Amino acid sequence: MKVNEGKAQLNLTDKVFFNPQMEFCRDISSIGVGAYCEEIGKRIHVVDGLCATGVRGIRYKLESSCVGKVEFVDMDENACKLAERNAKLNKLRNYEVHCCHINDFLFHNKRFDWVELDPFGTPLPYLQSALASFRKQGMLSVTATDTAVLCGAHQRACLKNYGAMPIDNEYCHEIGVRILAGTIVRFASSLNLGTDFCLSLSVQHFFKLFAKLKTGADGAVASMKKMGYISHCPKCLNREWRFNPPILKEKCPRCGGKFEHAGPLFLGELWNERFLAGMRRINQGRDYKNKWKIDETLSIMQEETGMPPTYFDLHKIAEKAKKSPPNFESFVKRLREGGFRVSKTHFKSNSVRSNAGIKKIMSIF
Repeated sequence: MKVNEGKAQLNLTDKVFFNPQMEFCRDISSIGVGAYCEEIGKRIHVVDGLCATGVRGIRYKLESSCVGKVEFVDMDENACKLAERNAKLNKLRNYEVHCCHINDFLFHNKRFDWVELDPFGTPLPYLQSALASFRKQGMLSVTATDTAVLCGAHQRACLKNYGAMPIDNEYCHEIGVRILAGTIVRFASSLNLGTDFCLSLSVQHFFKLFAKLKTGADGAVASMKKMGYISHCPKCLNREWRFNPPILKEKCPRCGGKFEHAGPLFLGELWNERFLAGMRRINQGRDYKNKWKIDETLSIMQEETGMPPTYFDLHKIAEKAKKSPPNFESFVKRLREGGFRVSKTHFKSNSVRSNAGIKKIMSIF
């Protein structure tokens, strides 16, 4: 069976996993590769870890002329054979296929600019080796599909695996992304790497993060200082956040309800506005079927840049206030007229980010 995706043609077999529903994620990643090339101004060396069909590495090479060499890595022999077959089908040059464990490959080769981790489930087993594989700087592109764990449906598993407590609430997807981001920051700091996030995406059943790494103790310390906790009151929907070292309150100061605490997690910026602008510009020149959806998503992320952590779900607040949800546009207008900053969020429709507190938000209902 053959399929086309982006500029790539792919042979598919029943023995190697391929998820067509992840095309949007792969589109975003391919655009990110182009934006990173523009930012650093040179050709880049790419690793397609856990490559399966090789679709990511092939697309990155075909769709961004700045990609130099691509290394395809998978320990499954069927995957390695198929990646080789697909690379030849697309007439790729300057690539290698490595049939070995991704950790062994990355620990013994420290020369990469972009490392792609697209595992089934959690990326945790591969983070240490991936972070250790960069030279002085690089981009780590991480996909996580264990969103039920990160979003709080399985709190014990999240605490065991990520060393953090989630909360299963109306903004659980942002908490999950911030827990994953915080895990990357902690792993990177131990290797003397500072972390800046260029993109954080939550769609359907997966998270995707672009983490830009740079060697240096000052950067590592600065990243760790952005770690902290989010406290959420399920009774009145009030929320607070505190950077390390946290002094966590037991009771909500607004209603006296018991706070739930999520963390440790990353409280810093999840997006880089300049990087997103570069991605939007590159997307305009691409011929993706998801082109307009991508632009809309990146545009909303640009709005979210610089806004406070967490968002307000207007339907949840209406339910708590026992009132009908307000008209979205008029609600946003009234907040802005009151002098508050407000934006949409890509995490959830009918939700907003704002520097207004829950008291002000509820007063508009």
